[in-house]
Formats: sequence, C-alpha cells, structure tokens
Amino acid sequence: MERAEIKQIADYIKDLKEGLDLWDYQGLPTLGDLNRLHVIITHLMKATYETEDQELKPLLATLEYKARMCKQCIENRLAVKN
Repeated sequence: MERAEIKQIADYIKDLKEGLDLWDYQGLPTLGDLNRLHVIITHLMKATYETEDQELKPLLATLEYKARMCKQCIENRLAVKN
C-alpha cells in the first residue's frame, strides 16, 4: 500500500469521524459511507497482514480501528448491520 493511498484513507476517515461527531452525517445517505468503510476495512486488513514494514503495521491497524468505529456508529444510527 502506497503512502498516498494511506493518506487518502486517513483523510476520508478523519472527515467522516468529524461529520459523525457533529451529527452532519445521518440517515440514508450514510449507506454509501457504510459500503465504502467495508471496502476500506477489508483493504486495510489485507495490507496490514501483507506488509513487512513493522513501522507501518501499527498505522494501518489504527486506521482500521478508526474505520470500524465509524462503521459501528453509522450502523447504530441506522439500526442496520453490514
């Protein structure tokens, strides 16, 4: 996984988390974010497993955790499970 891709994912998660904290994101439009988070989490899990860079693994795991927390928040608000 390249640094630019990691930064893009980190920026998306940061923006999404801020929006969820401010209740800007709610209702059915968040279903798209839910699907995107599922793809991101899967991608981060695979990248964490495959990377041999021991300094990069904690960063990827932290991003995965934050993505999971955002996903859980959206699921709780929508009362759905993806």
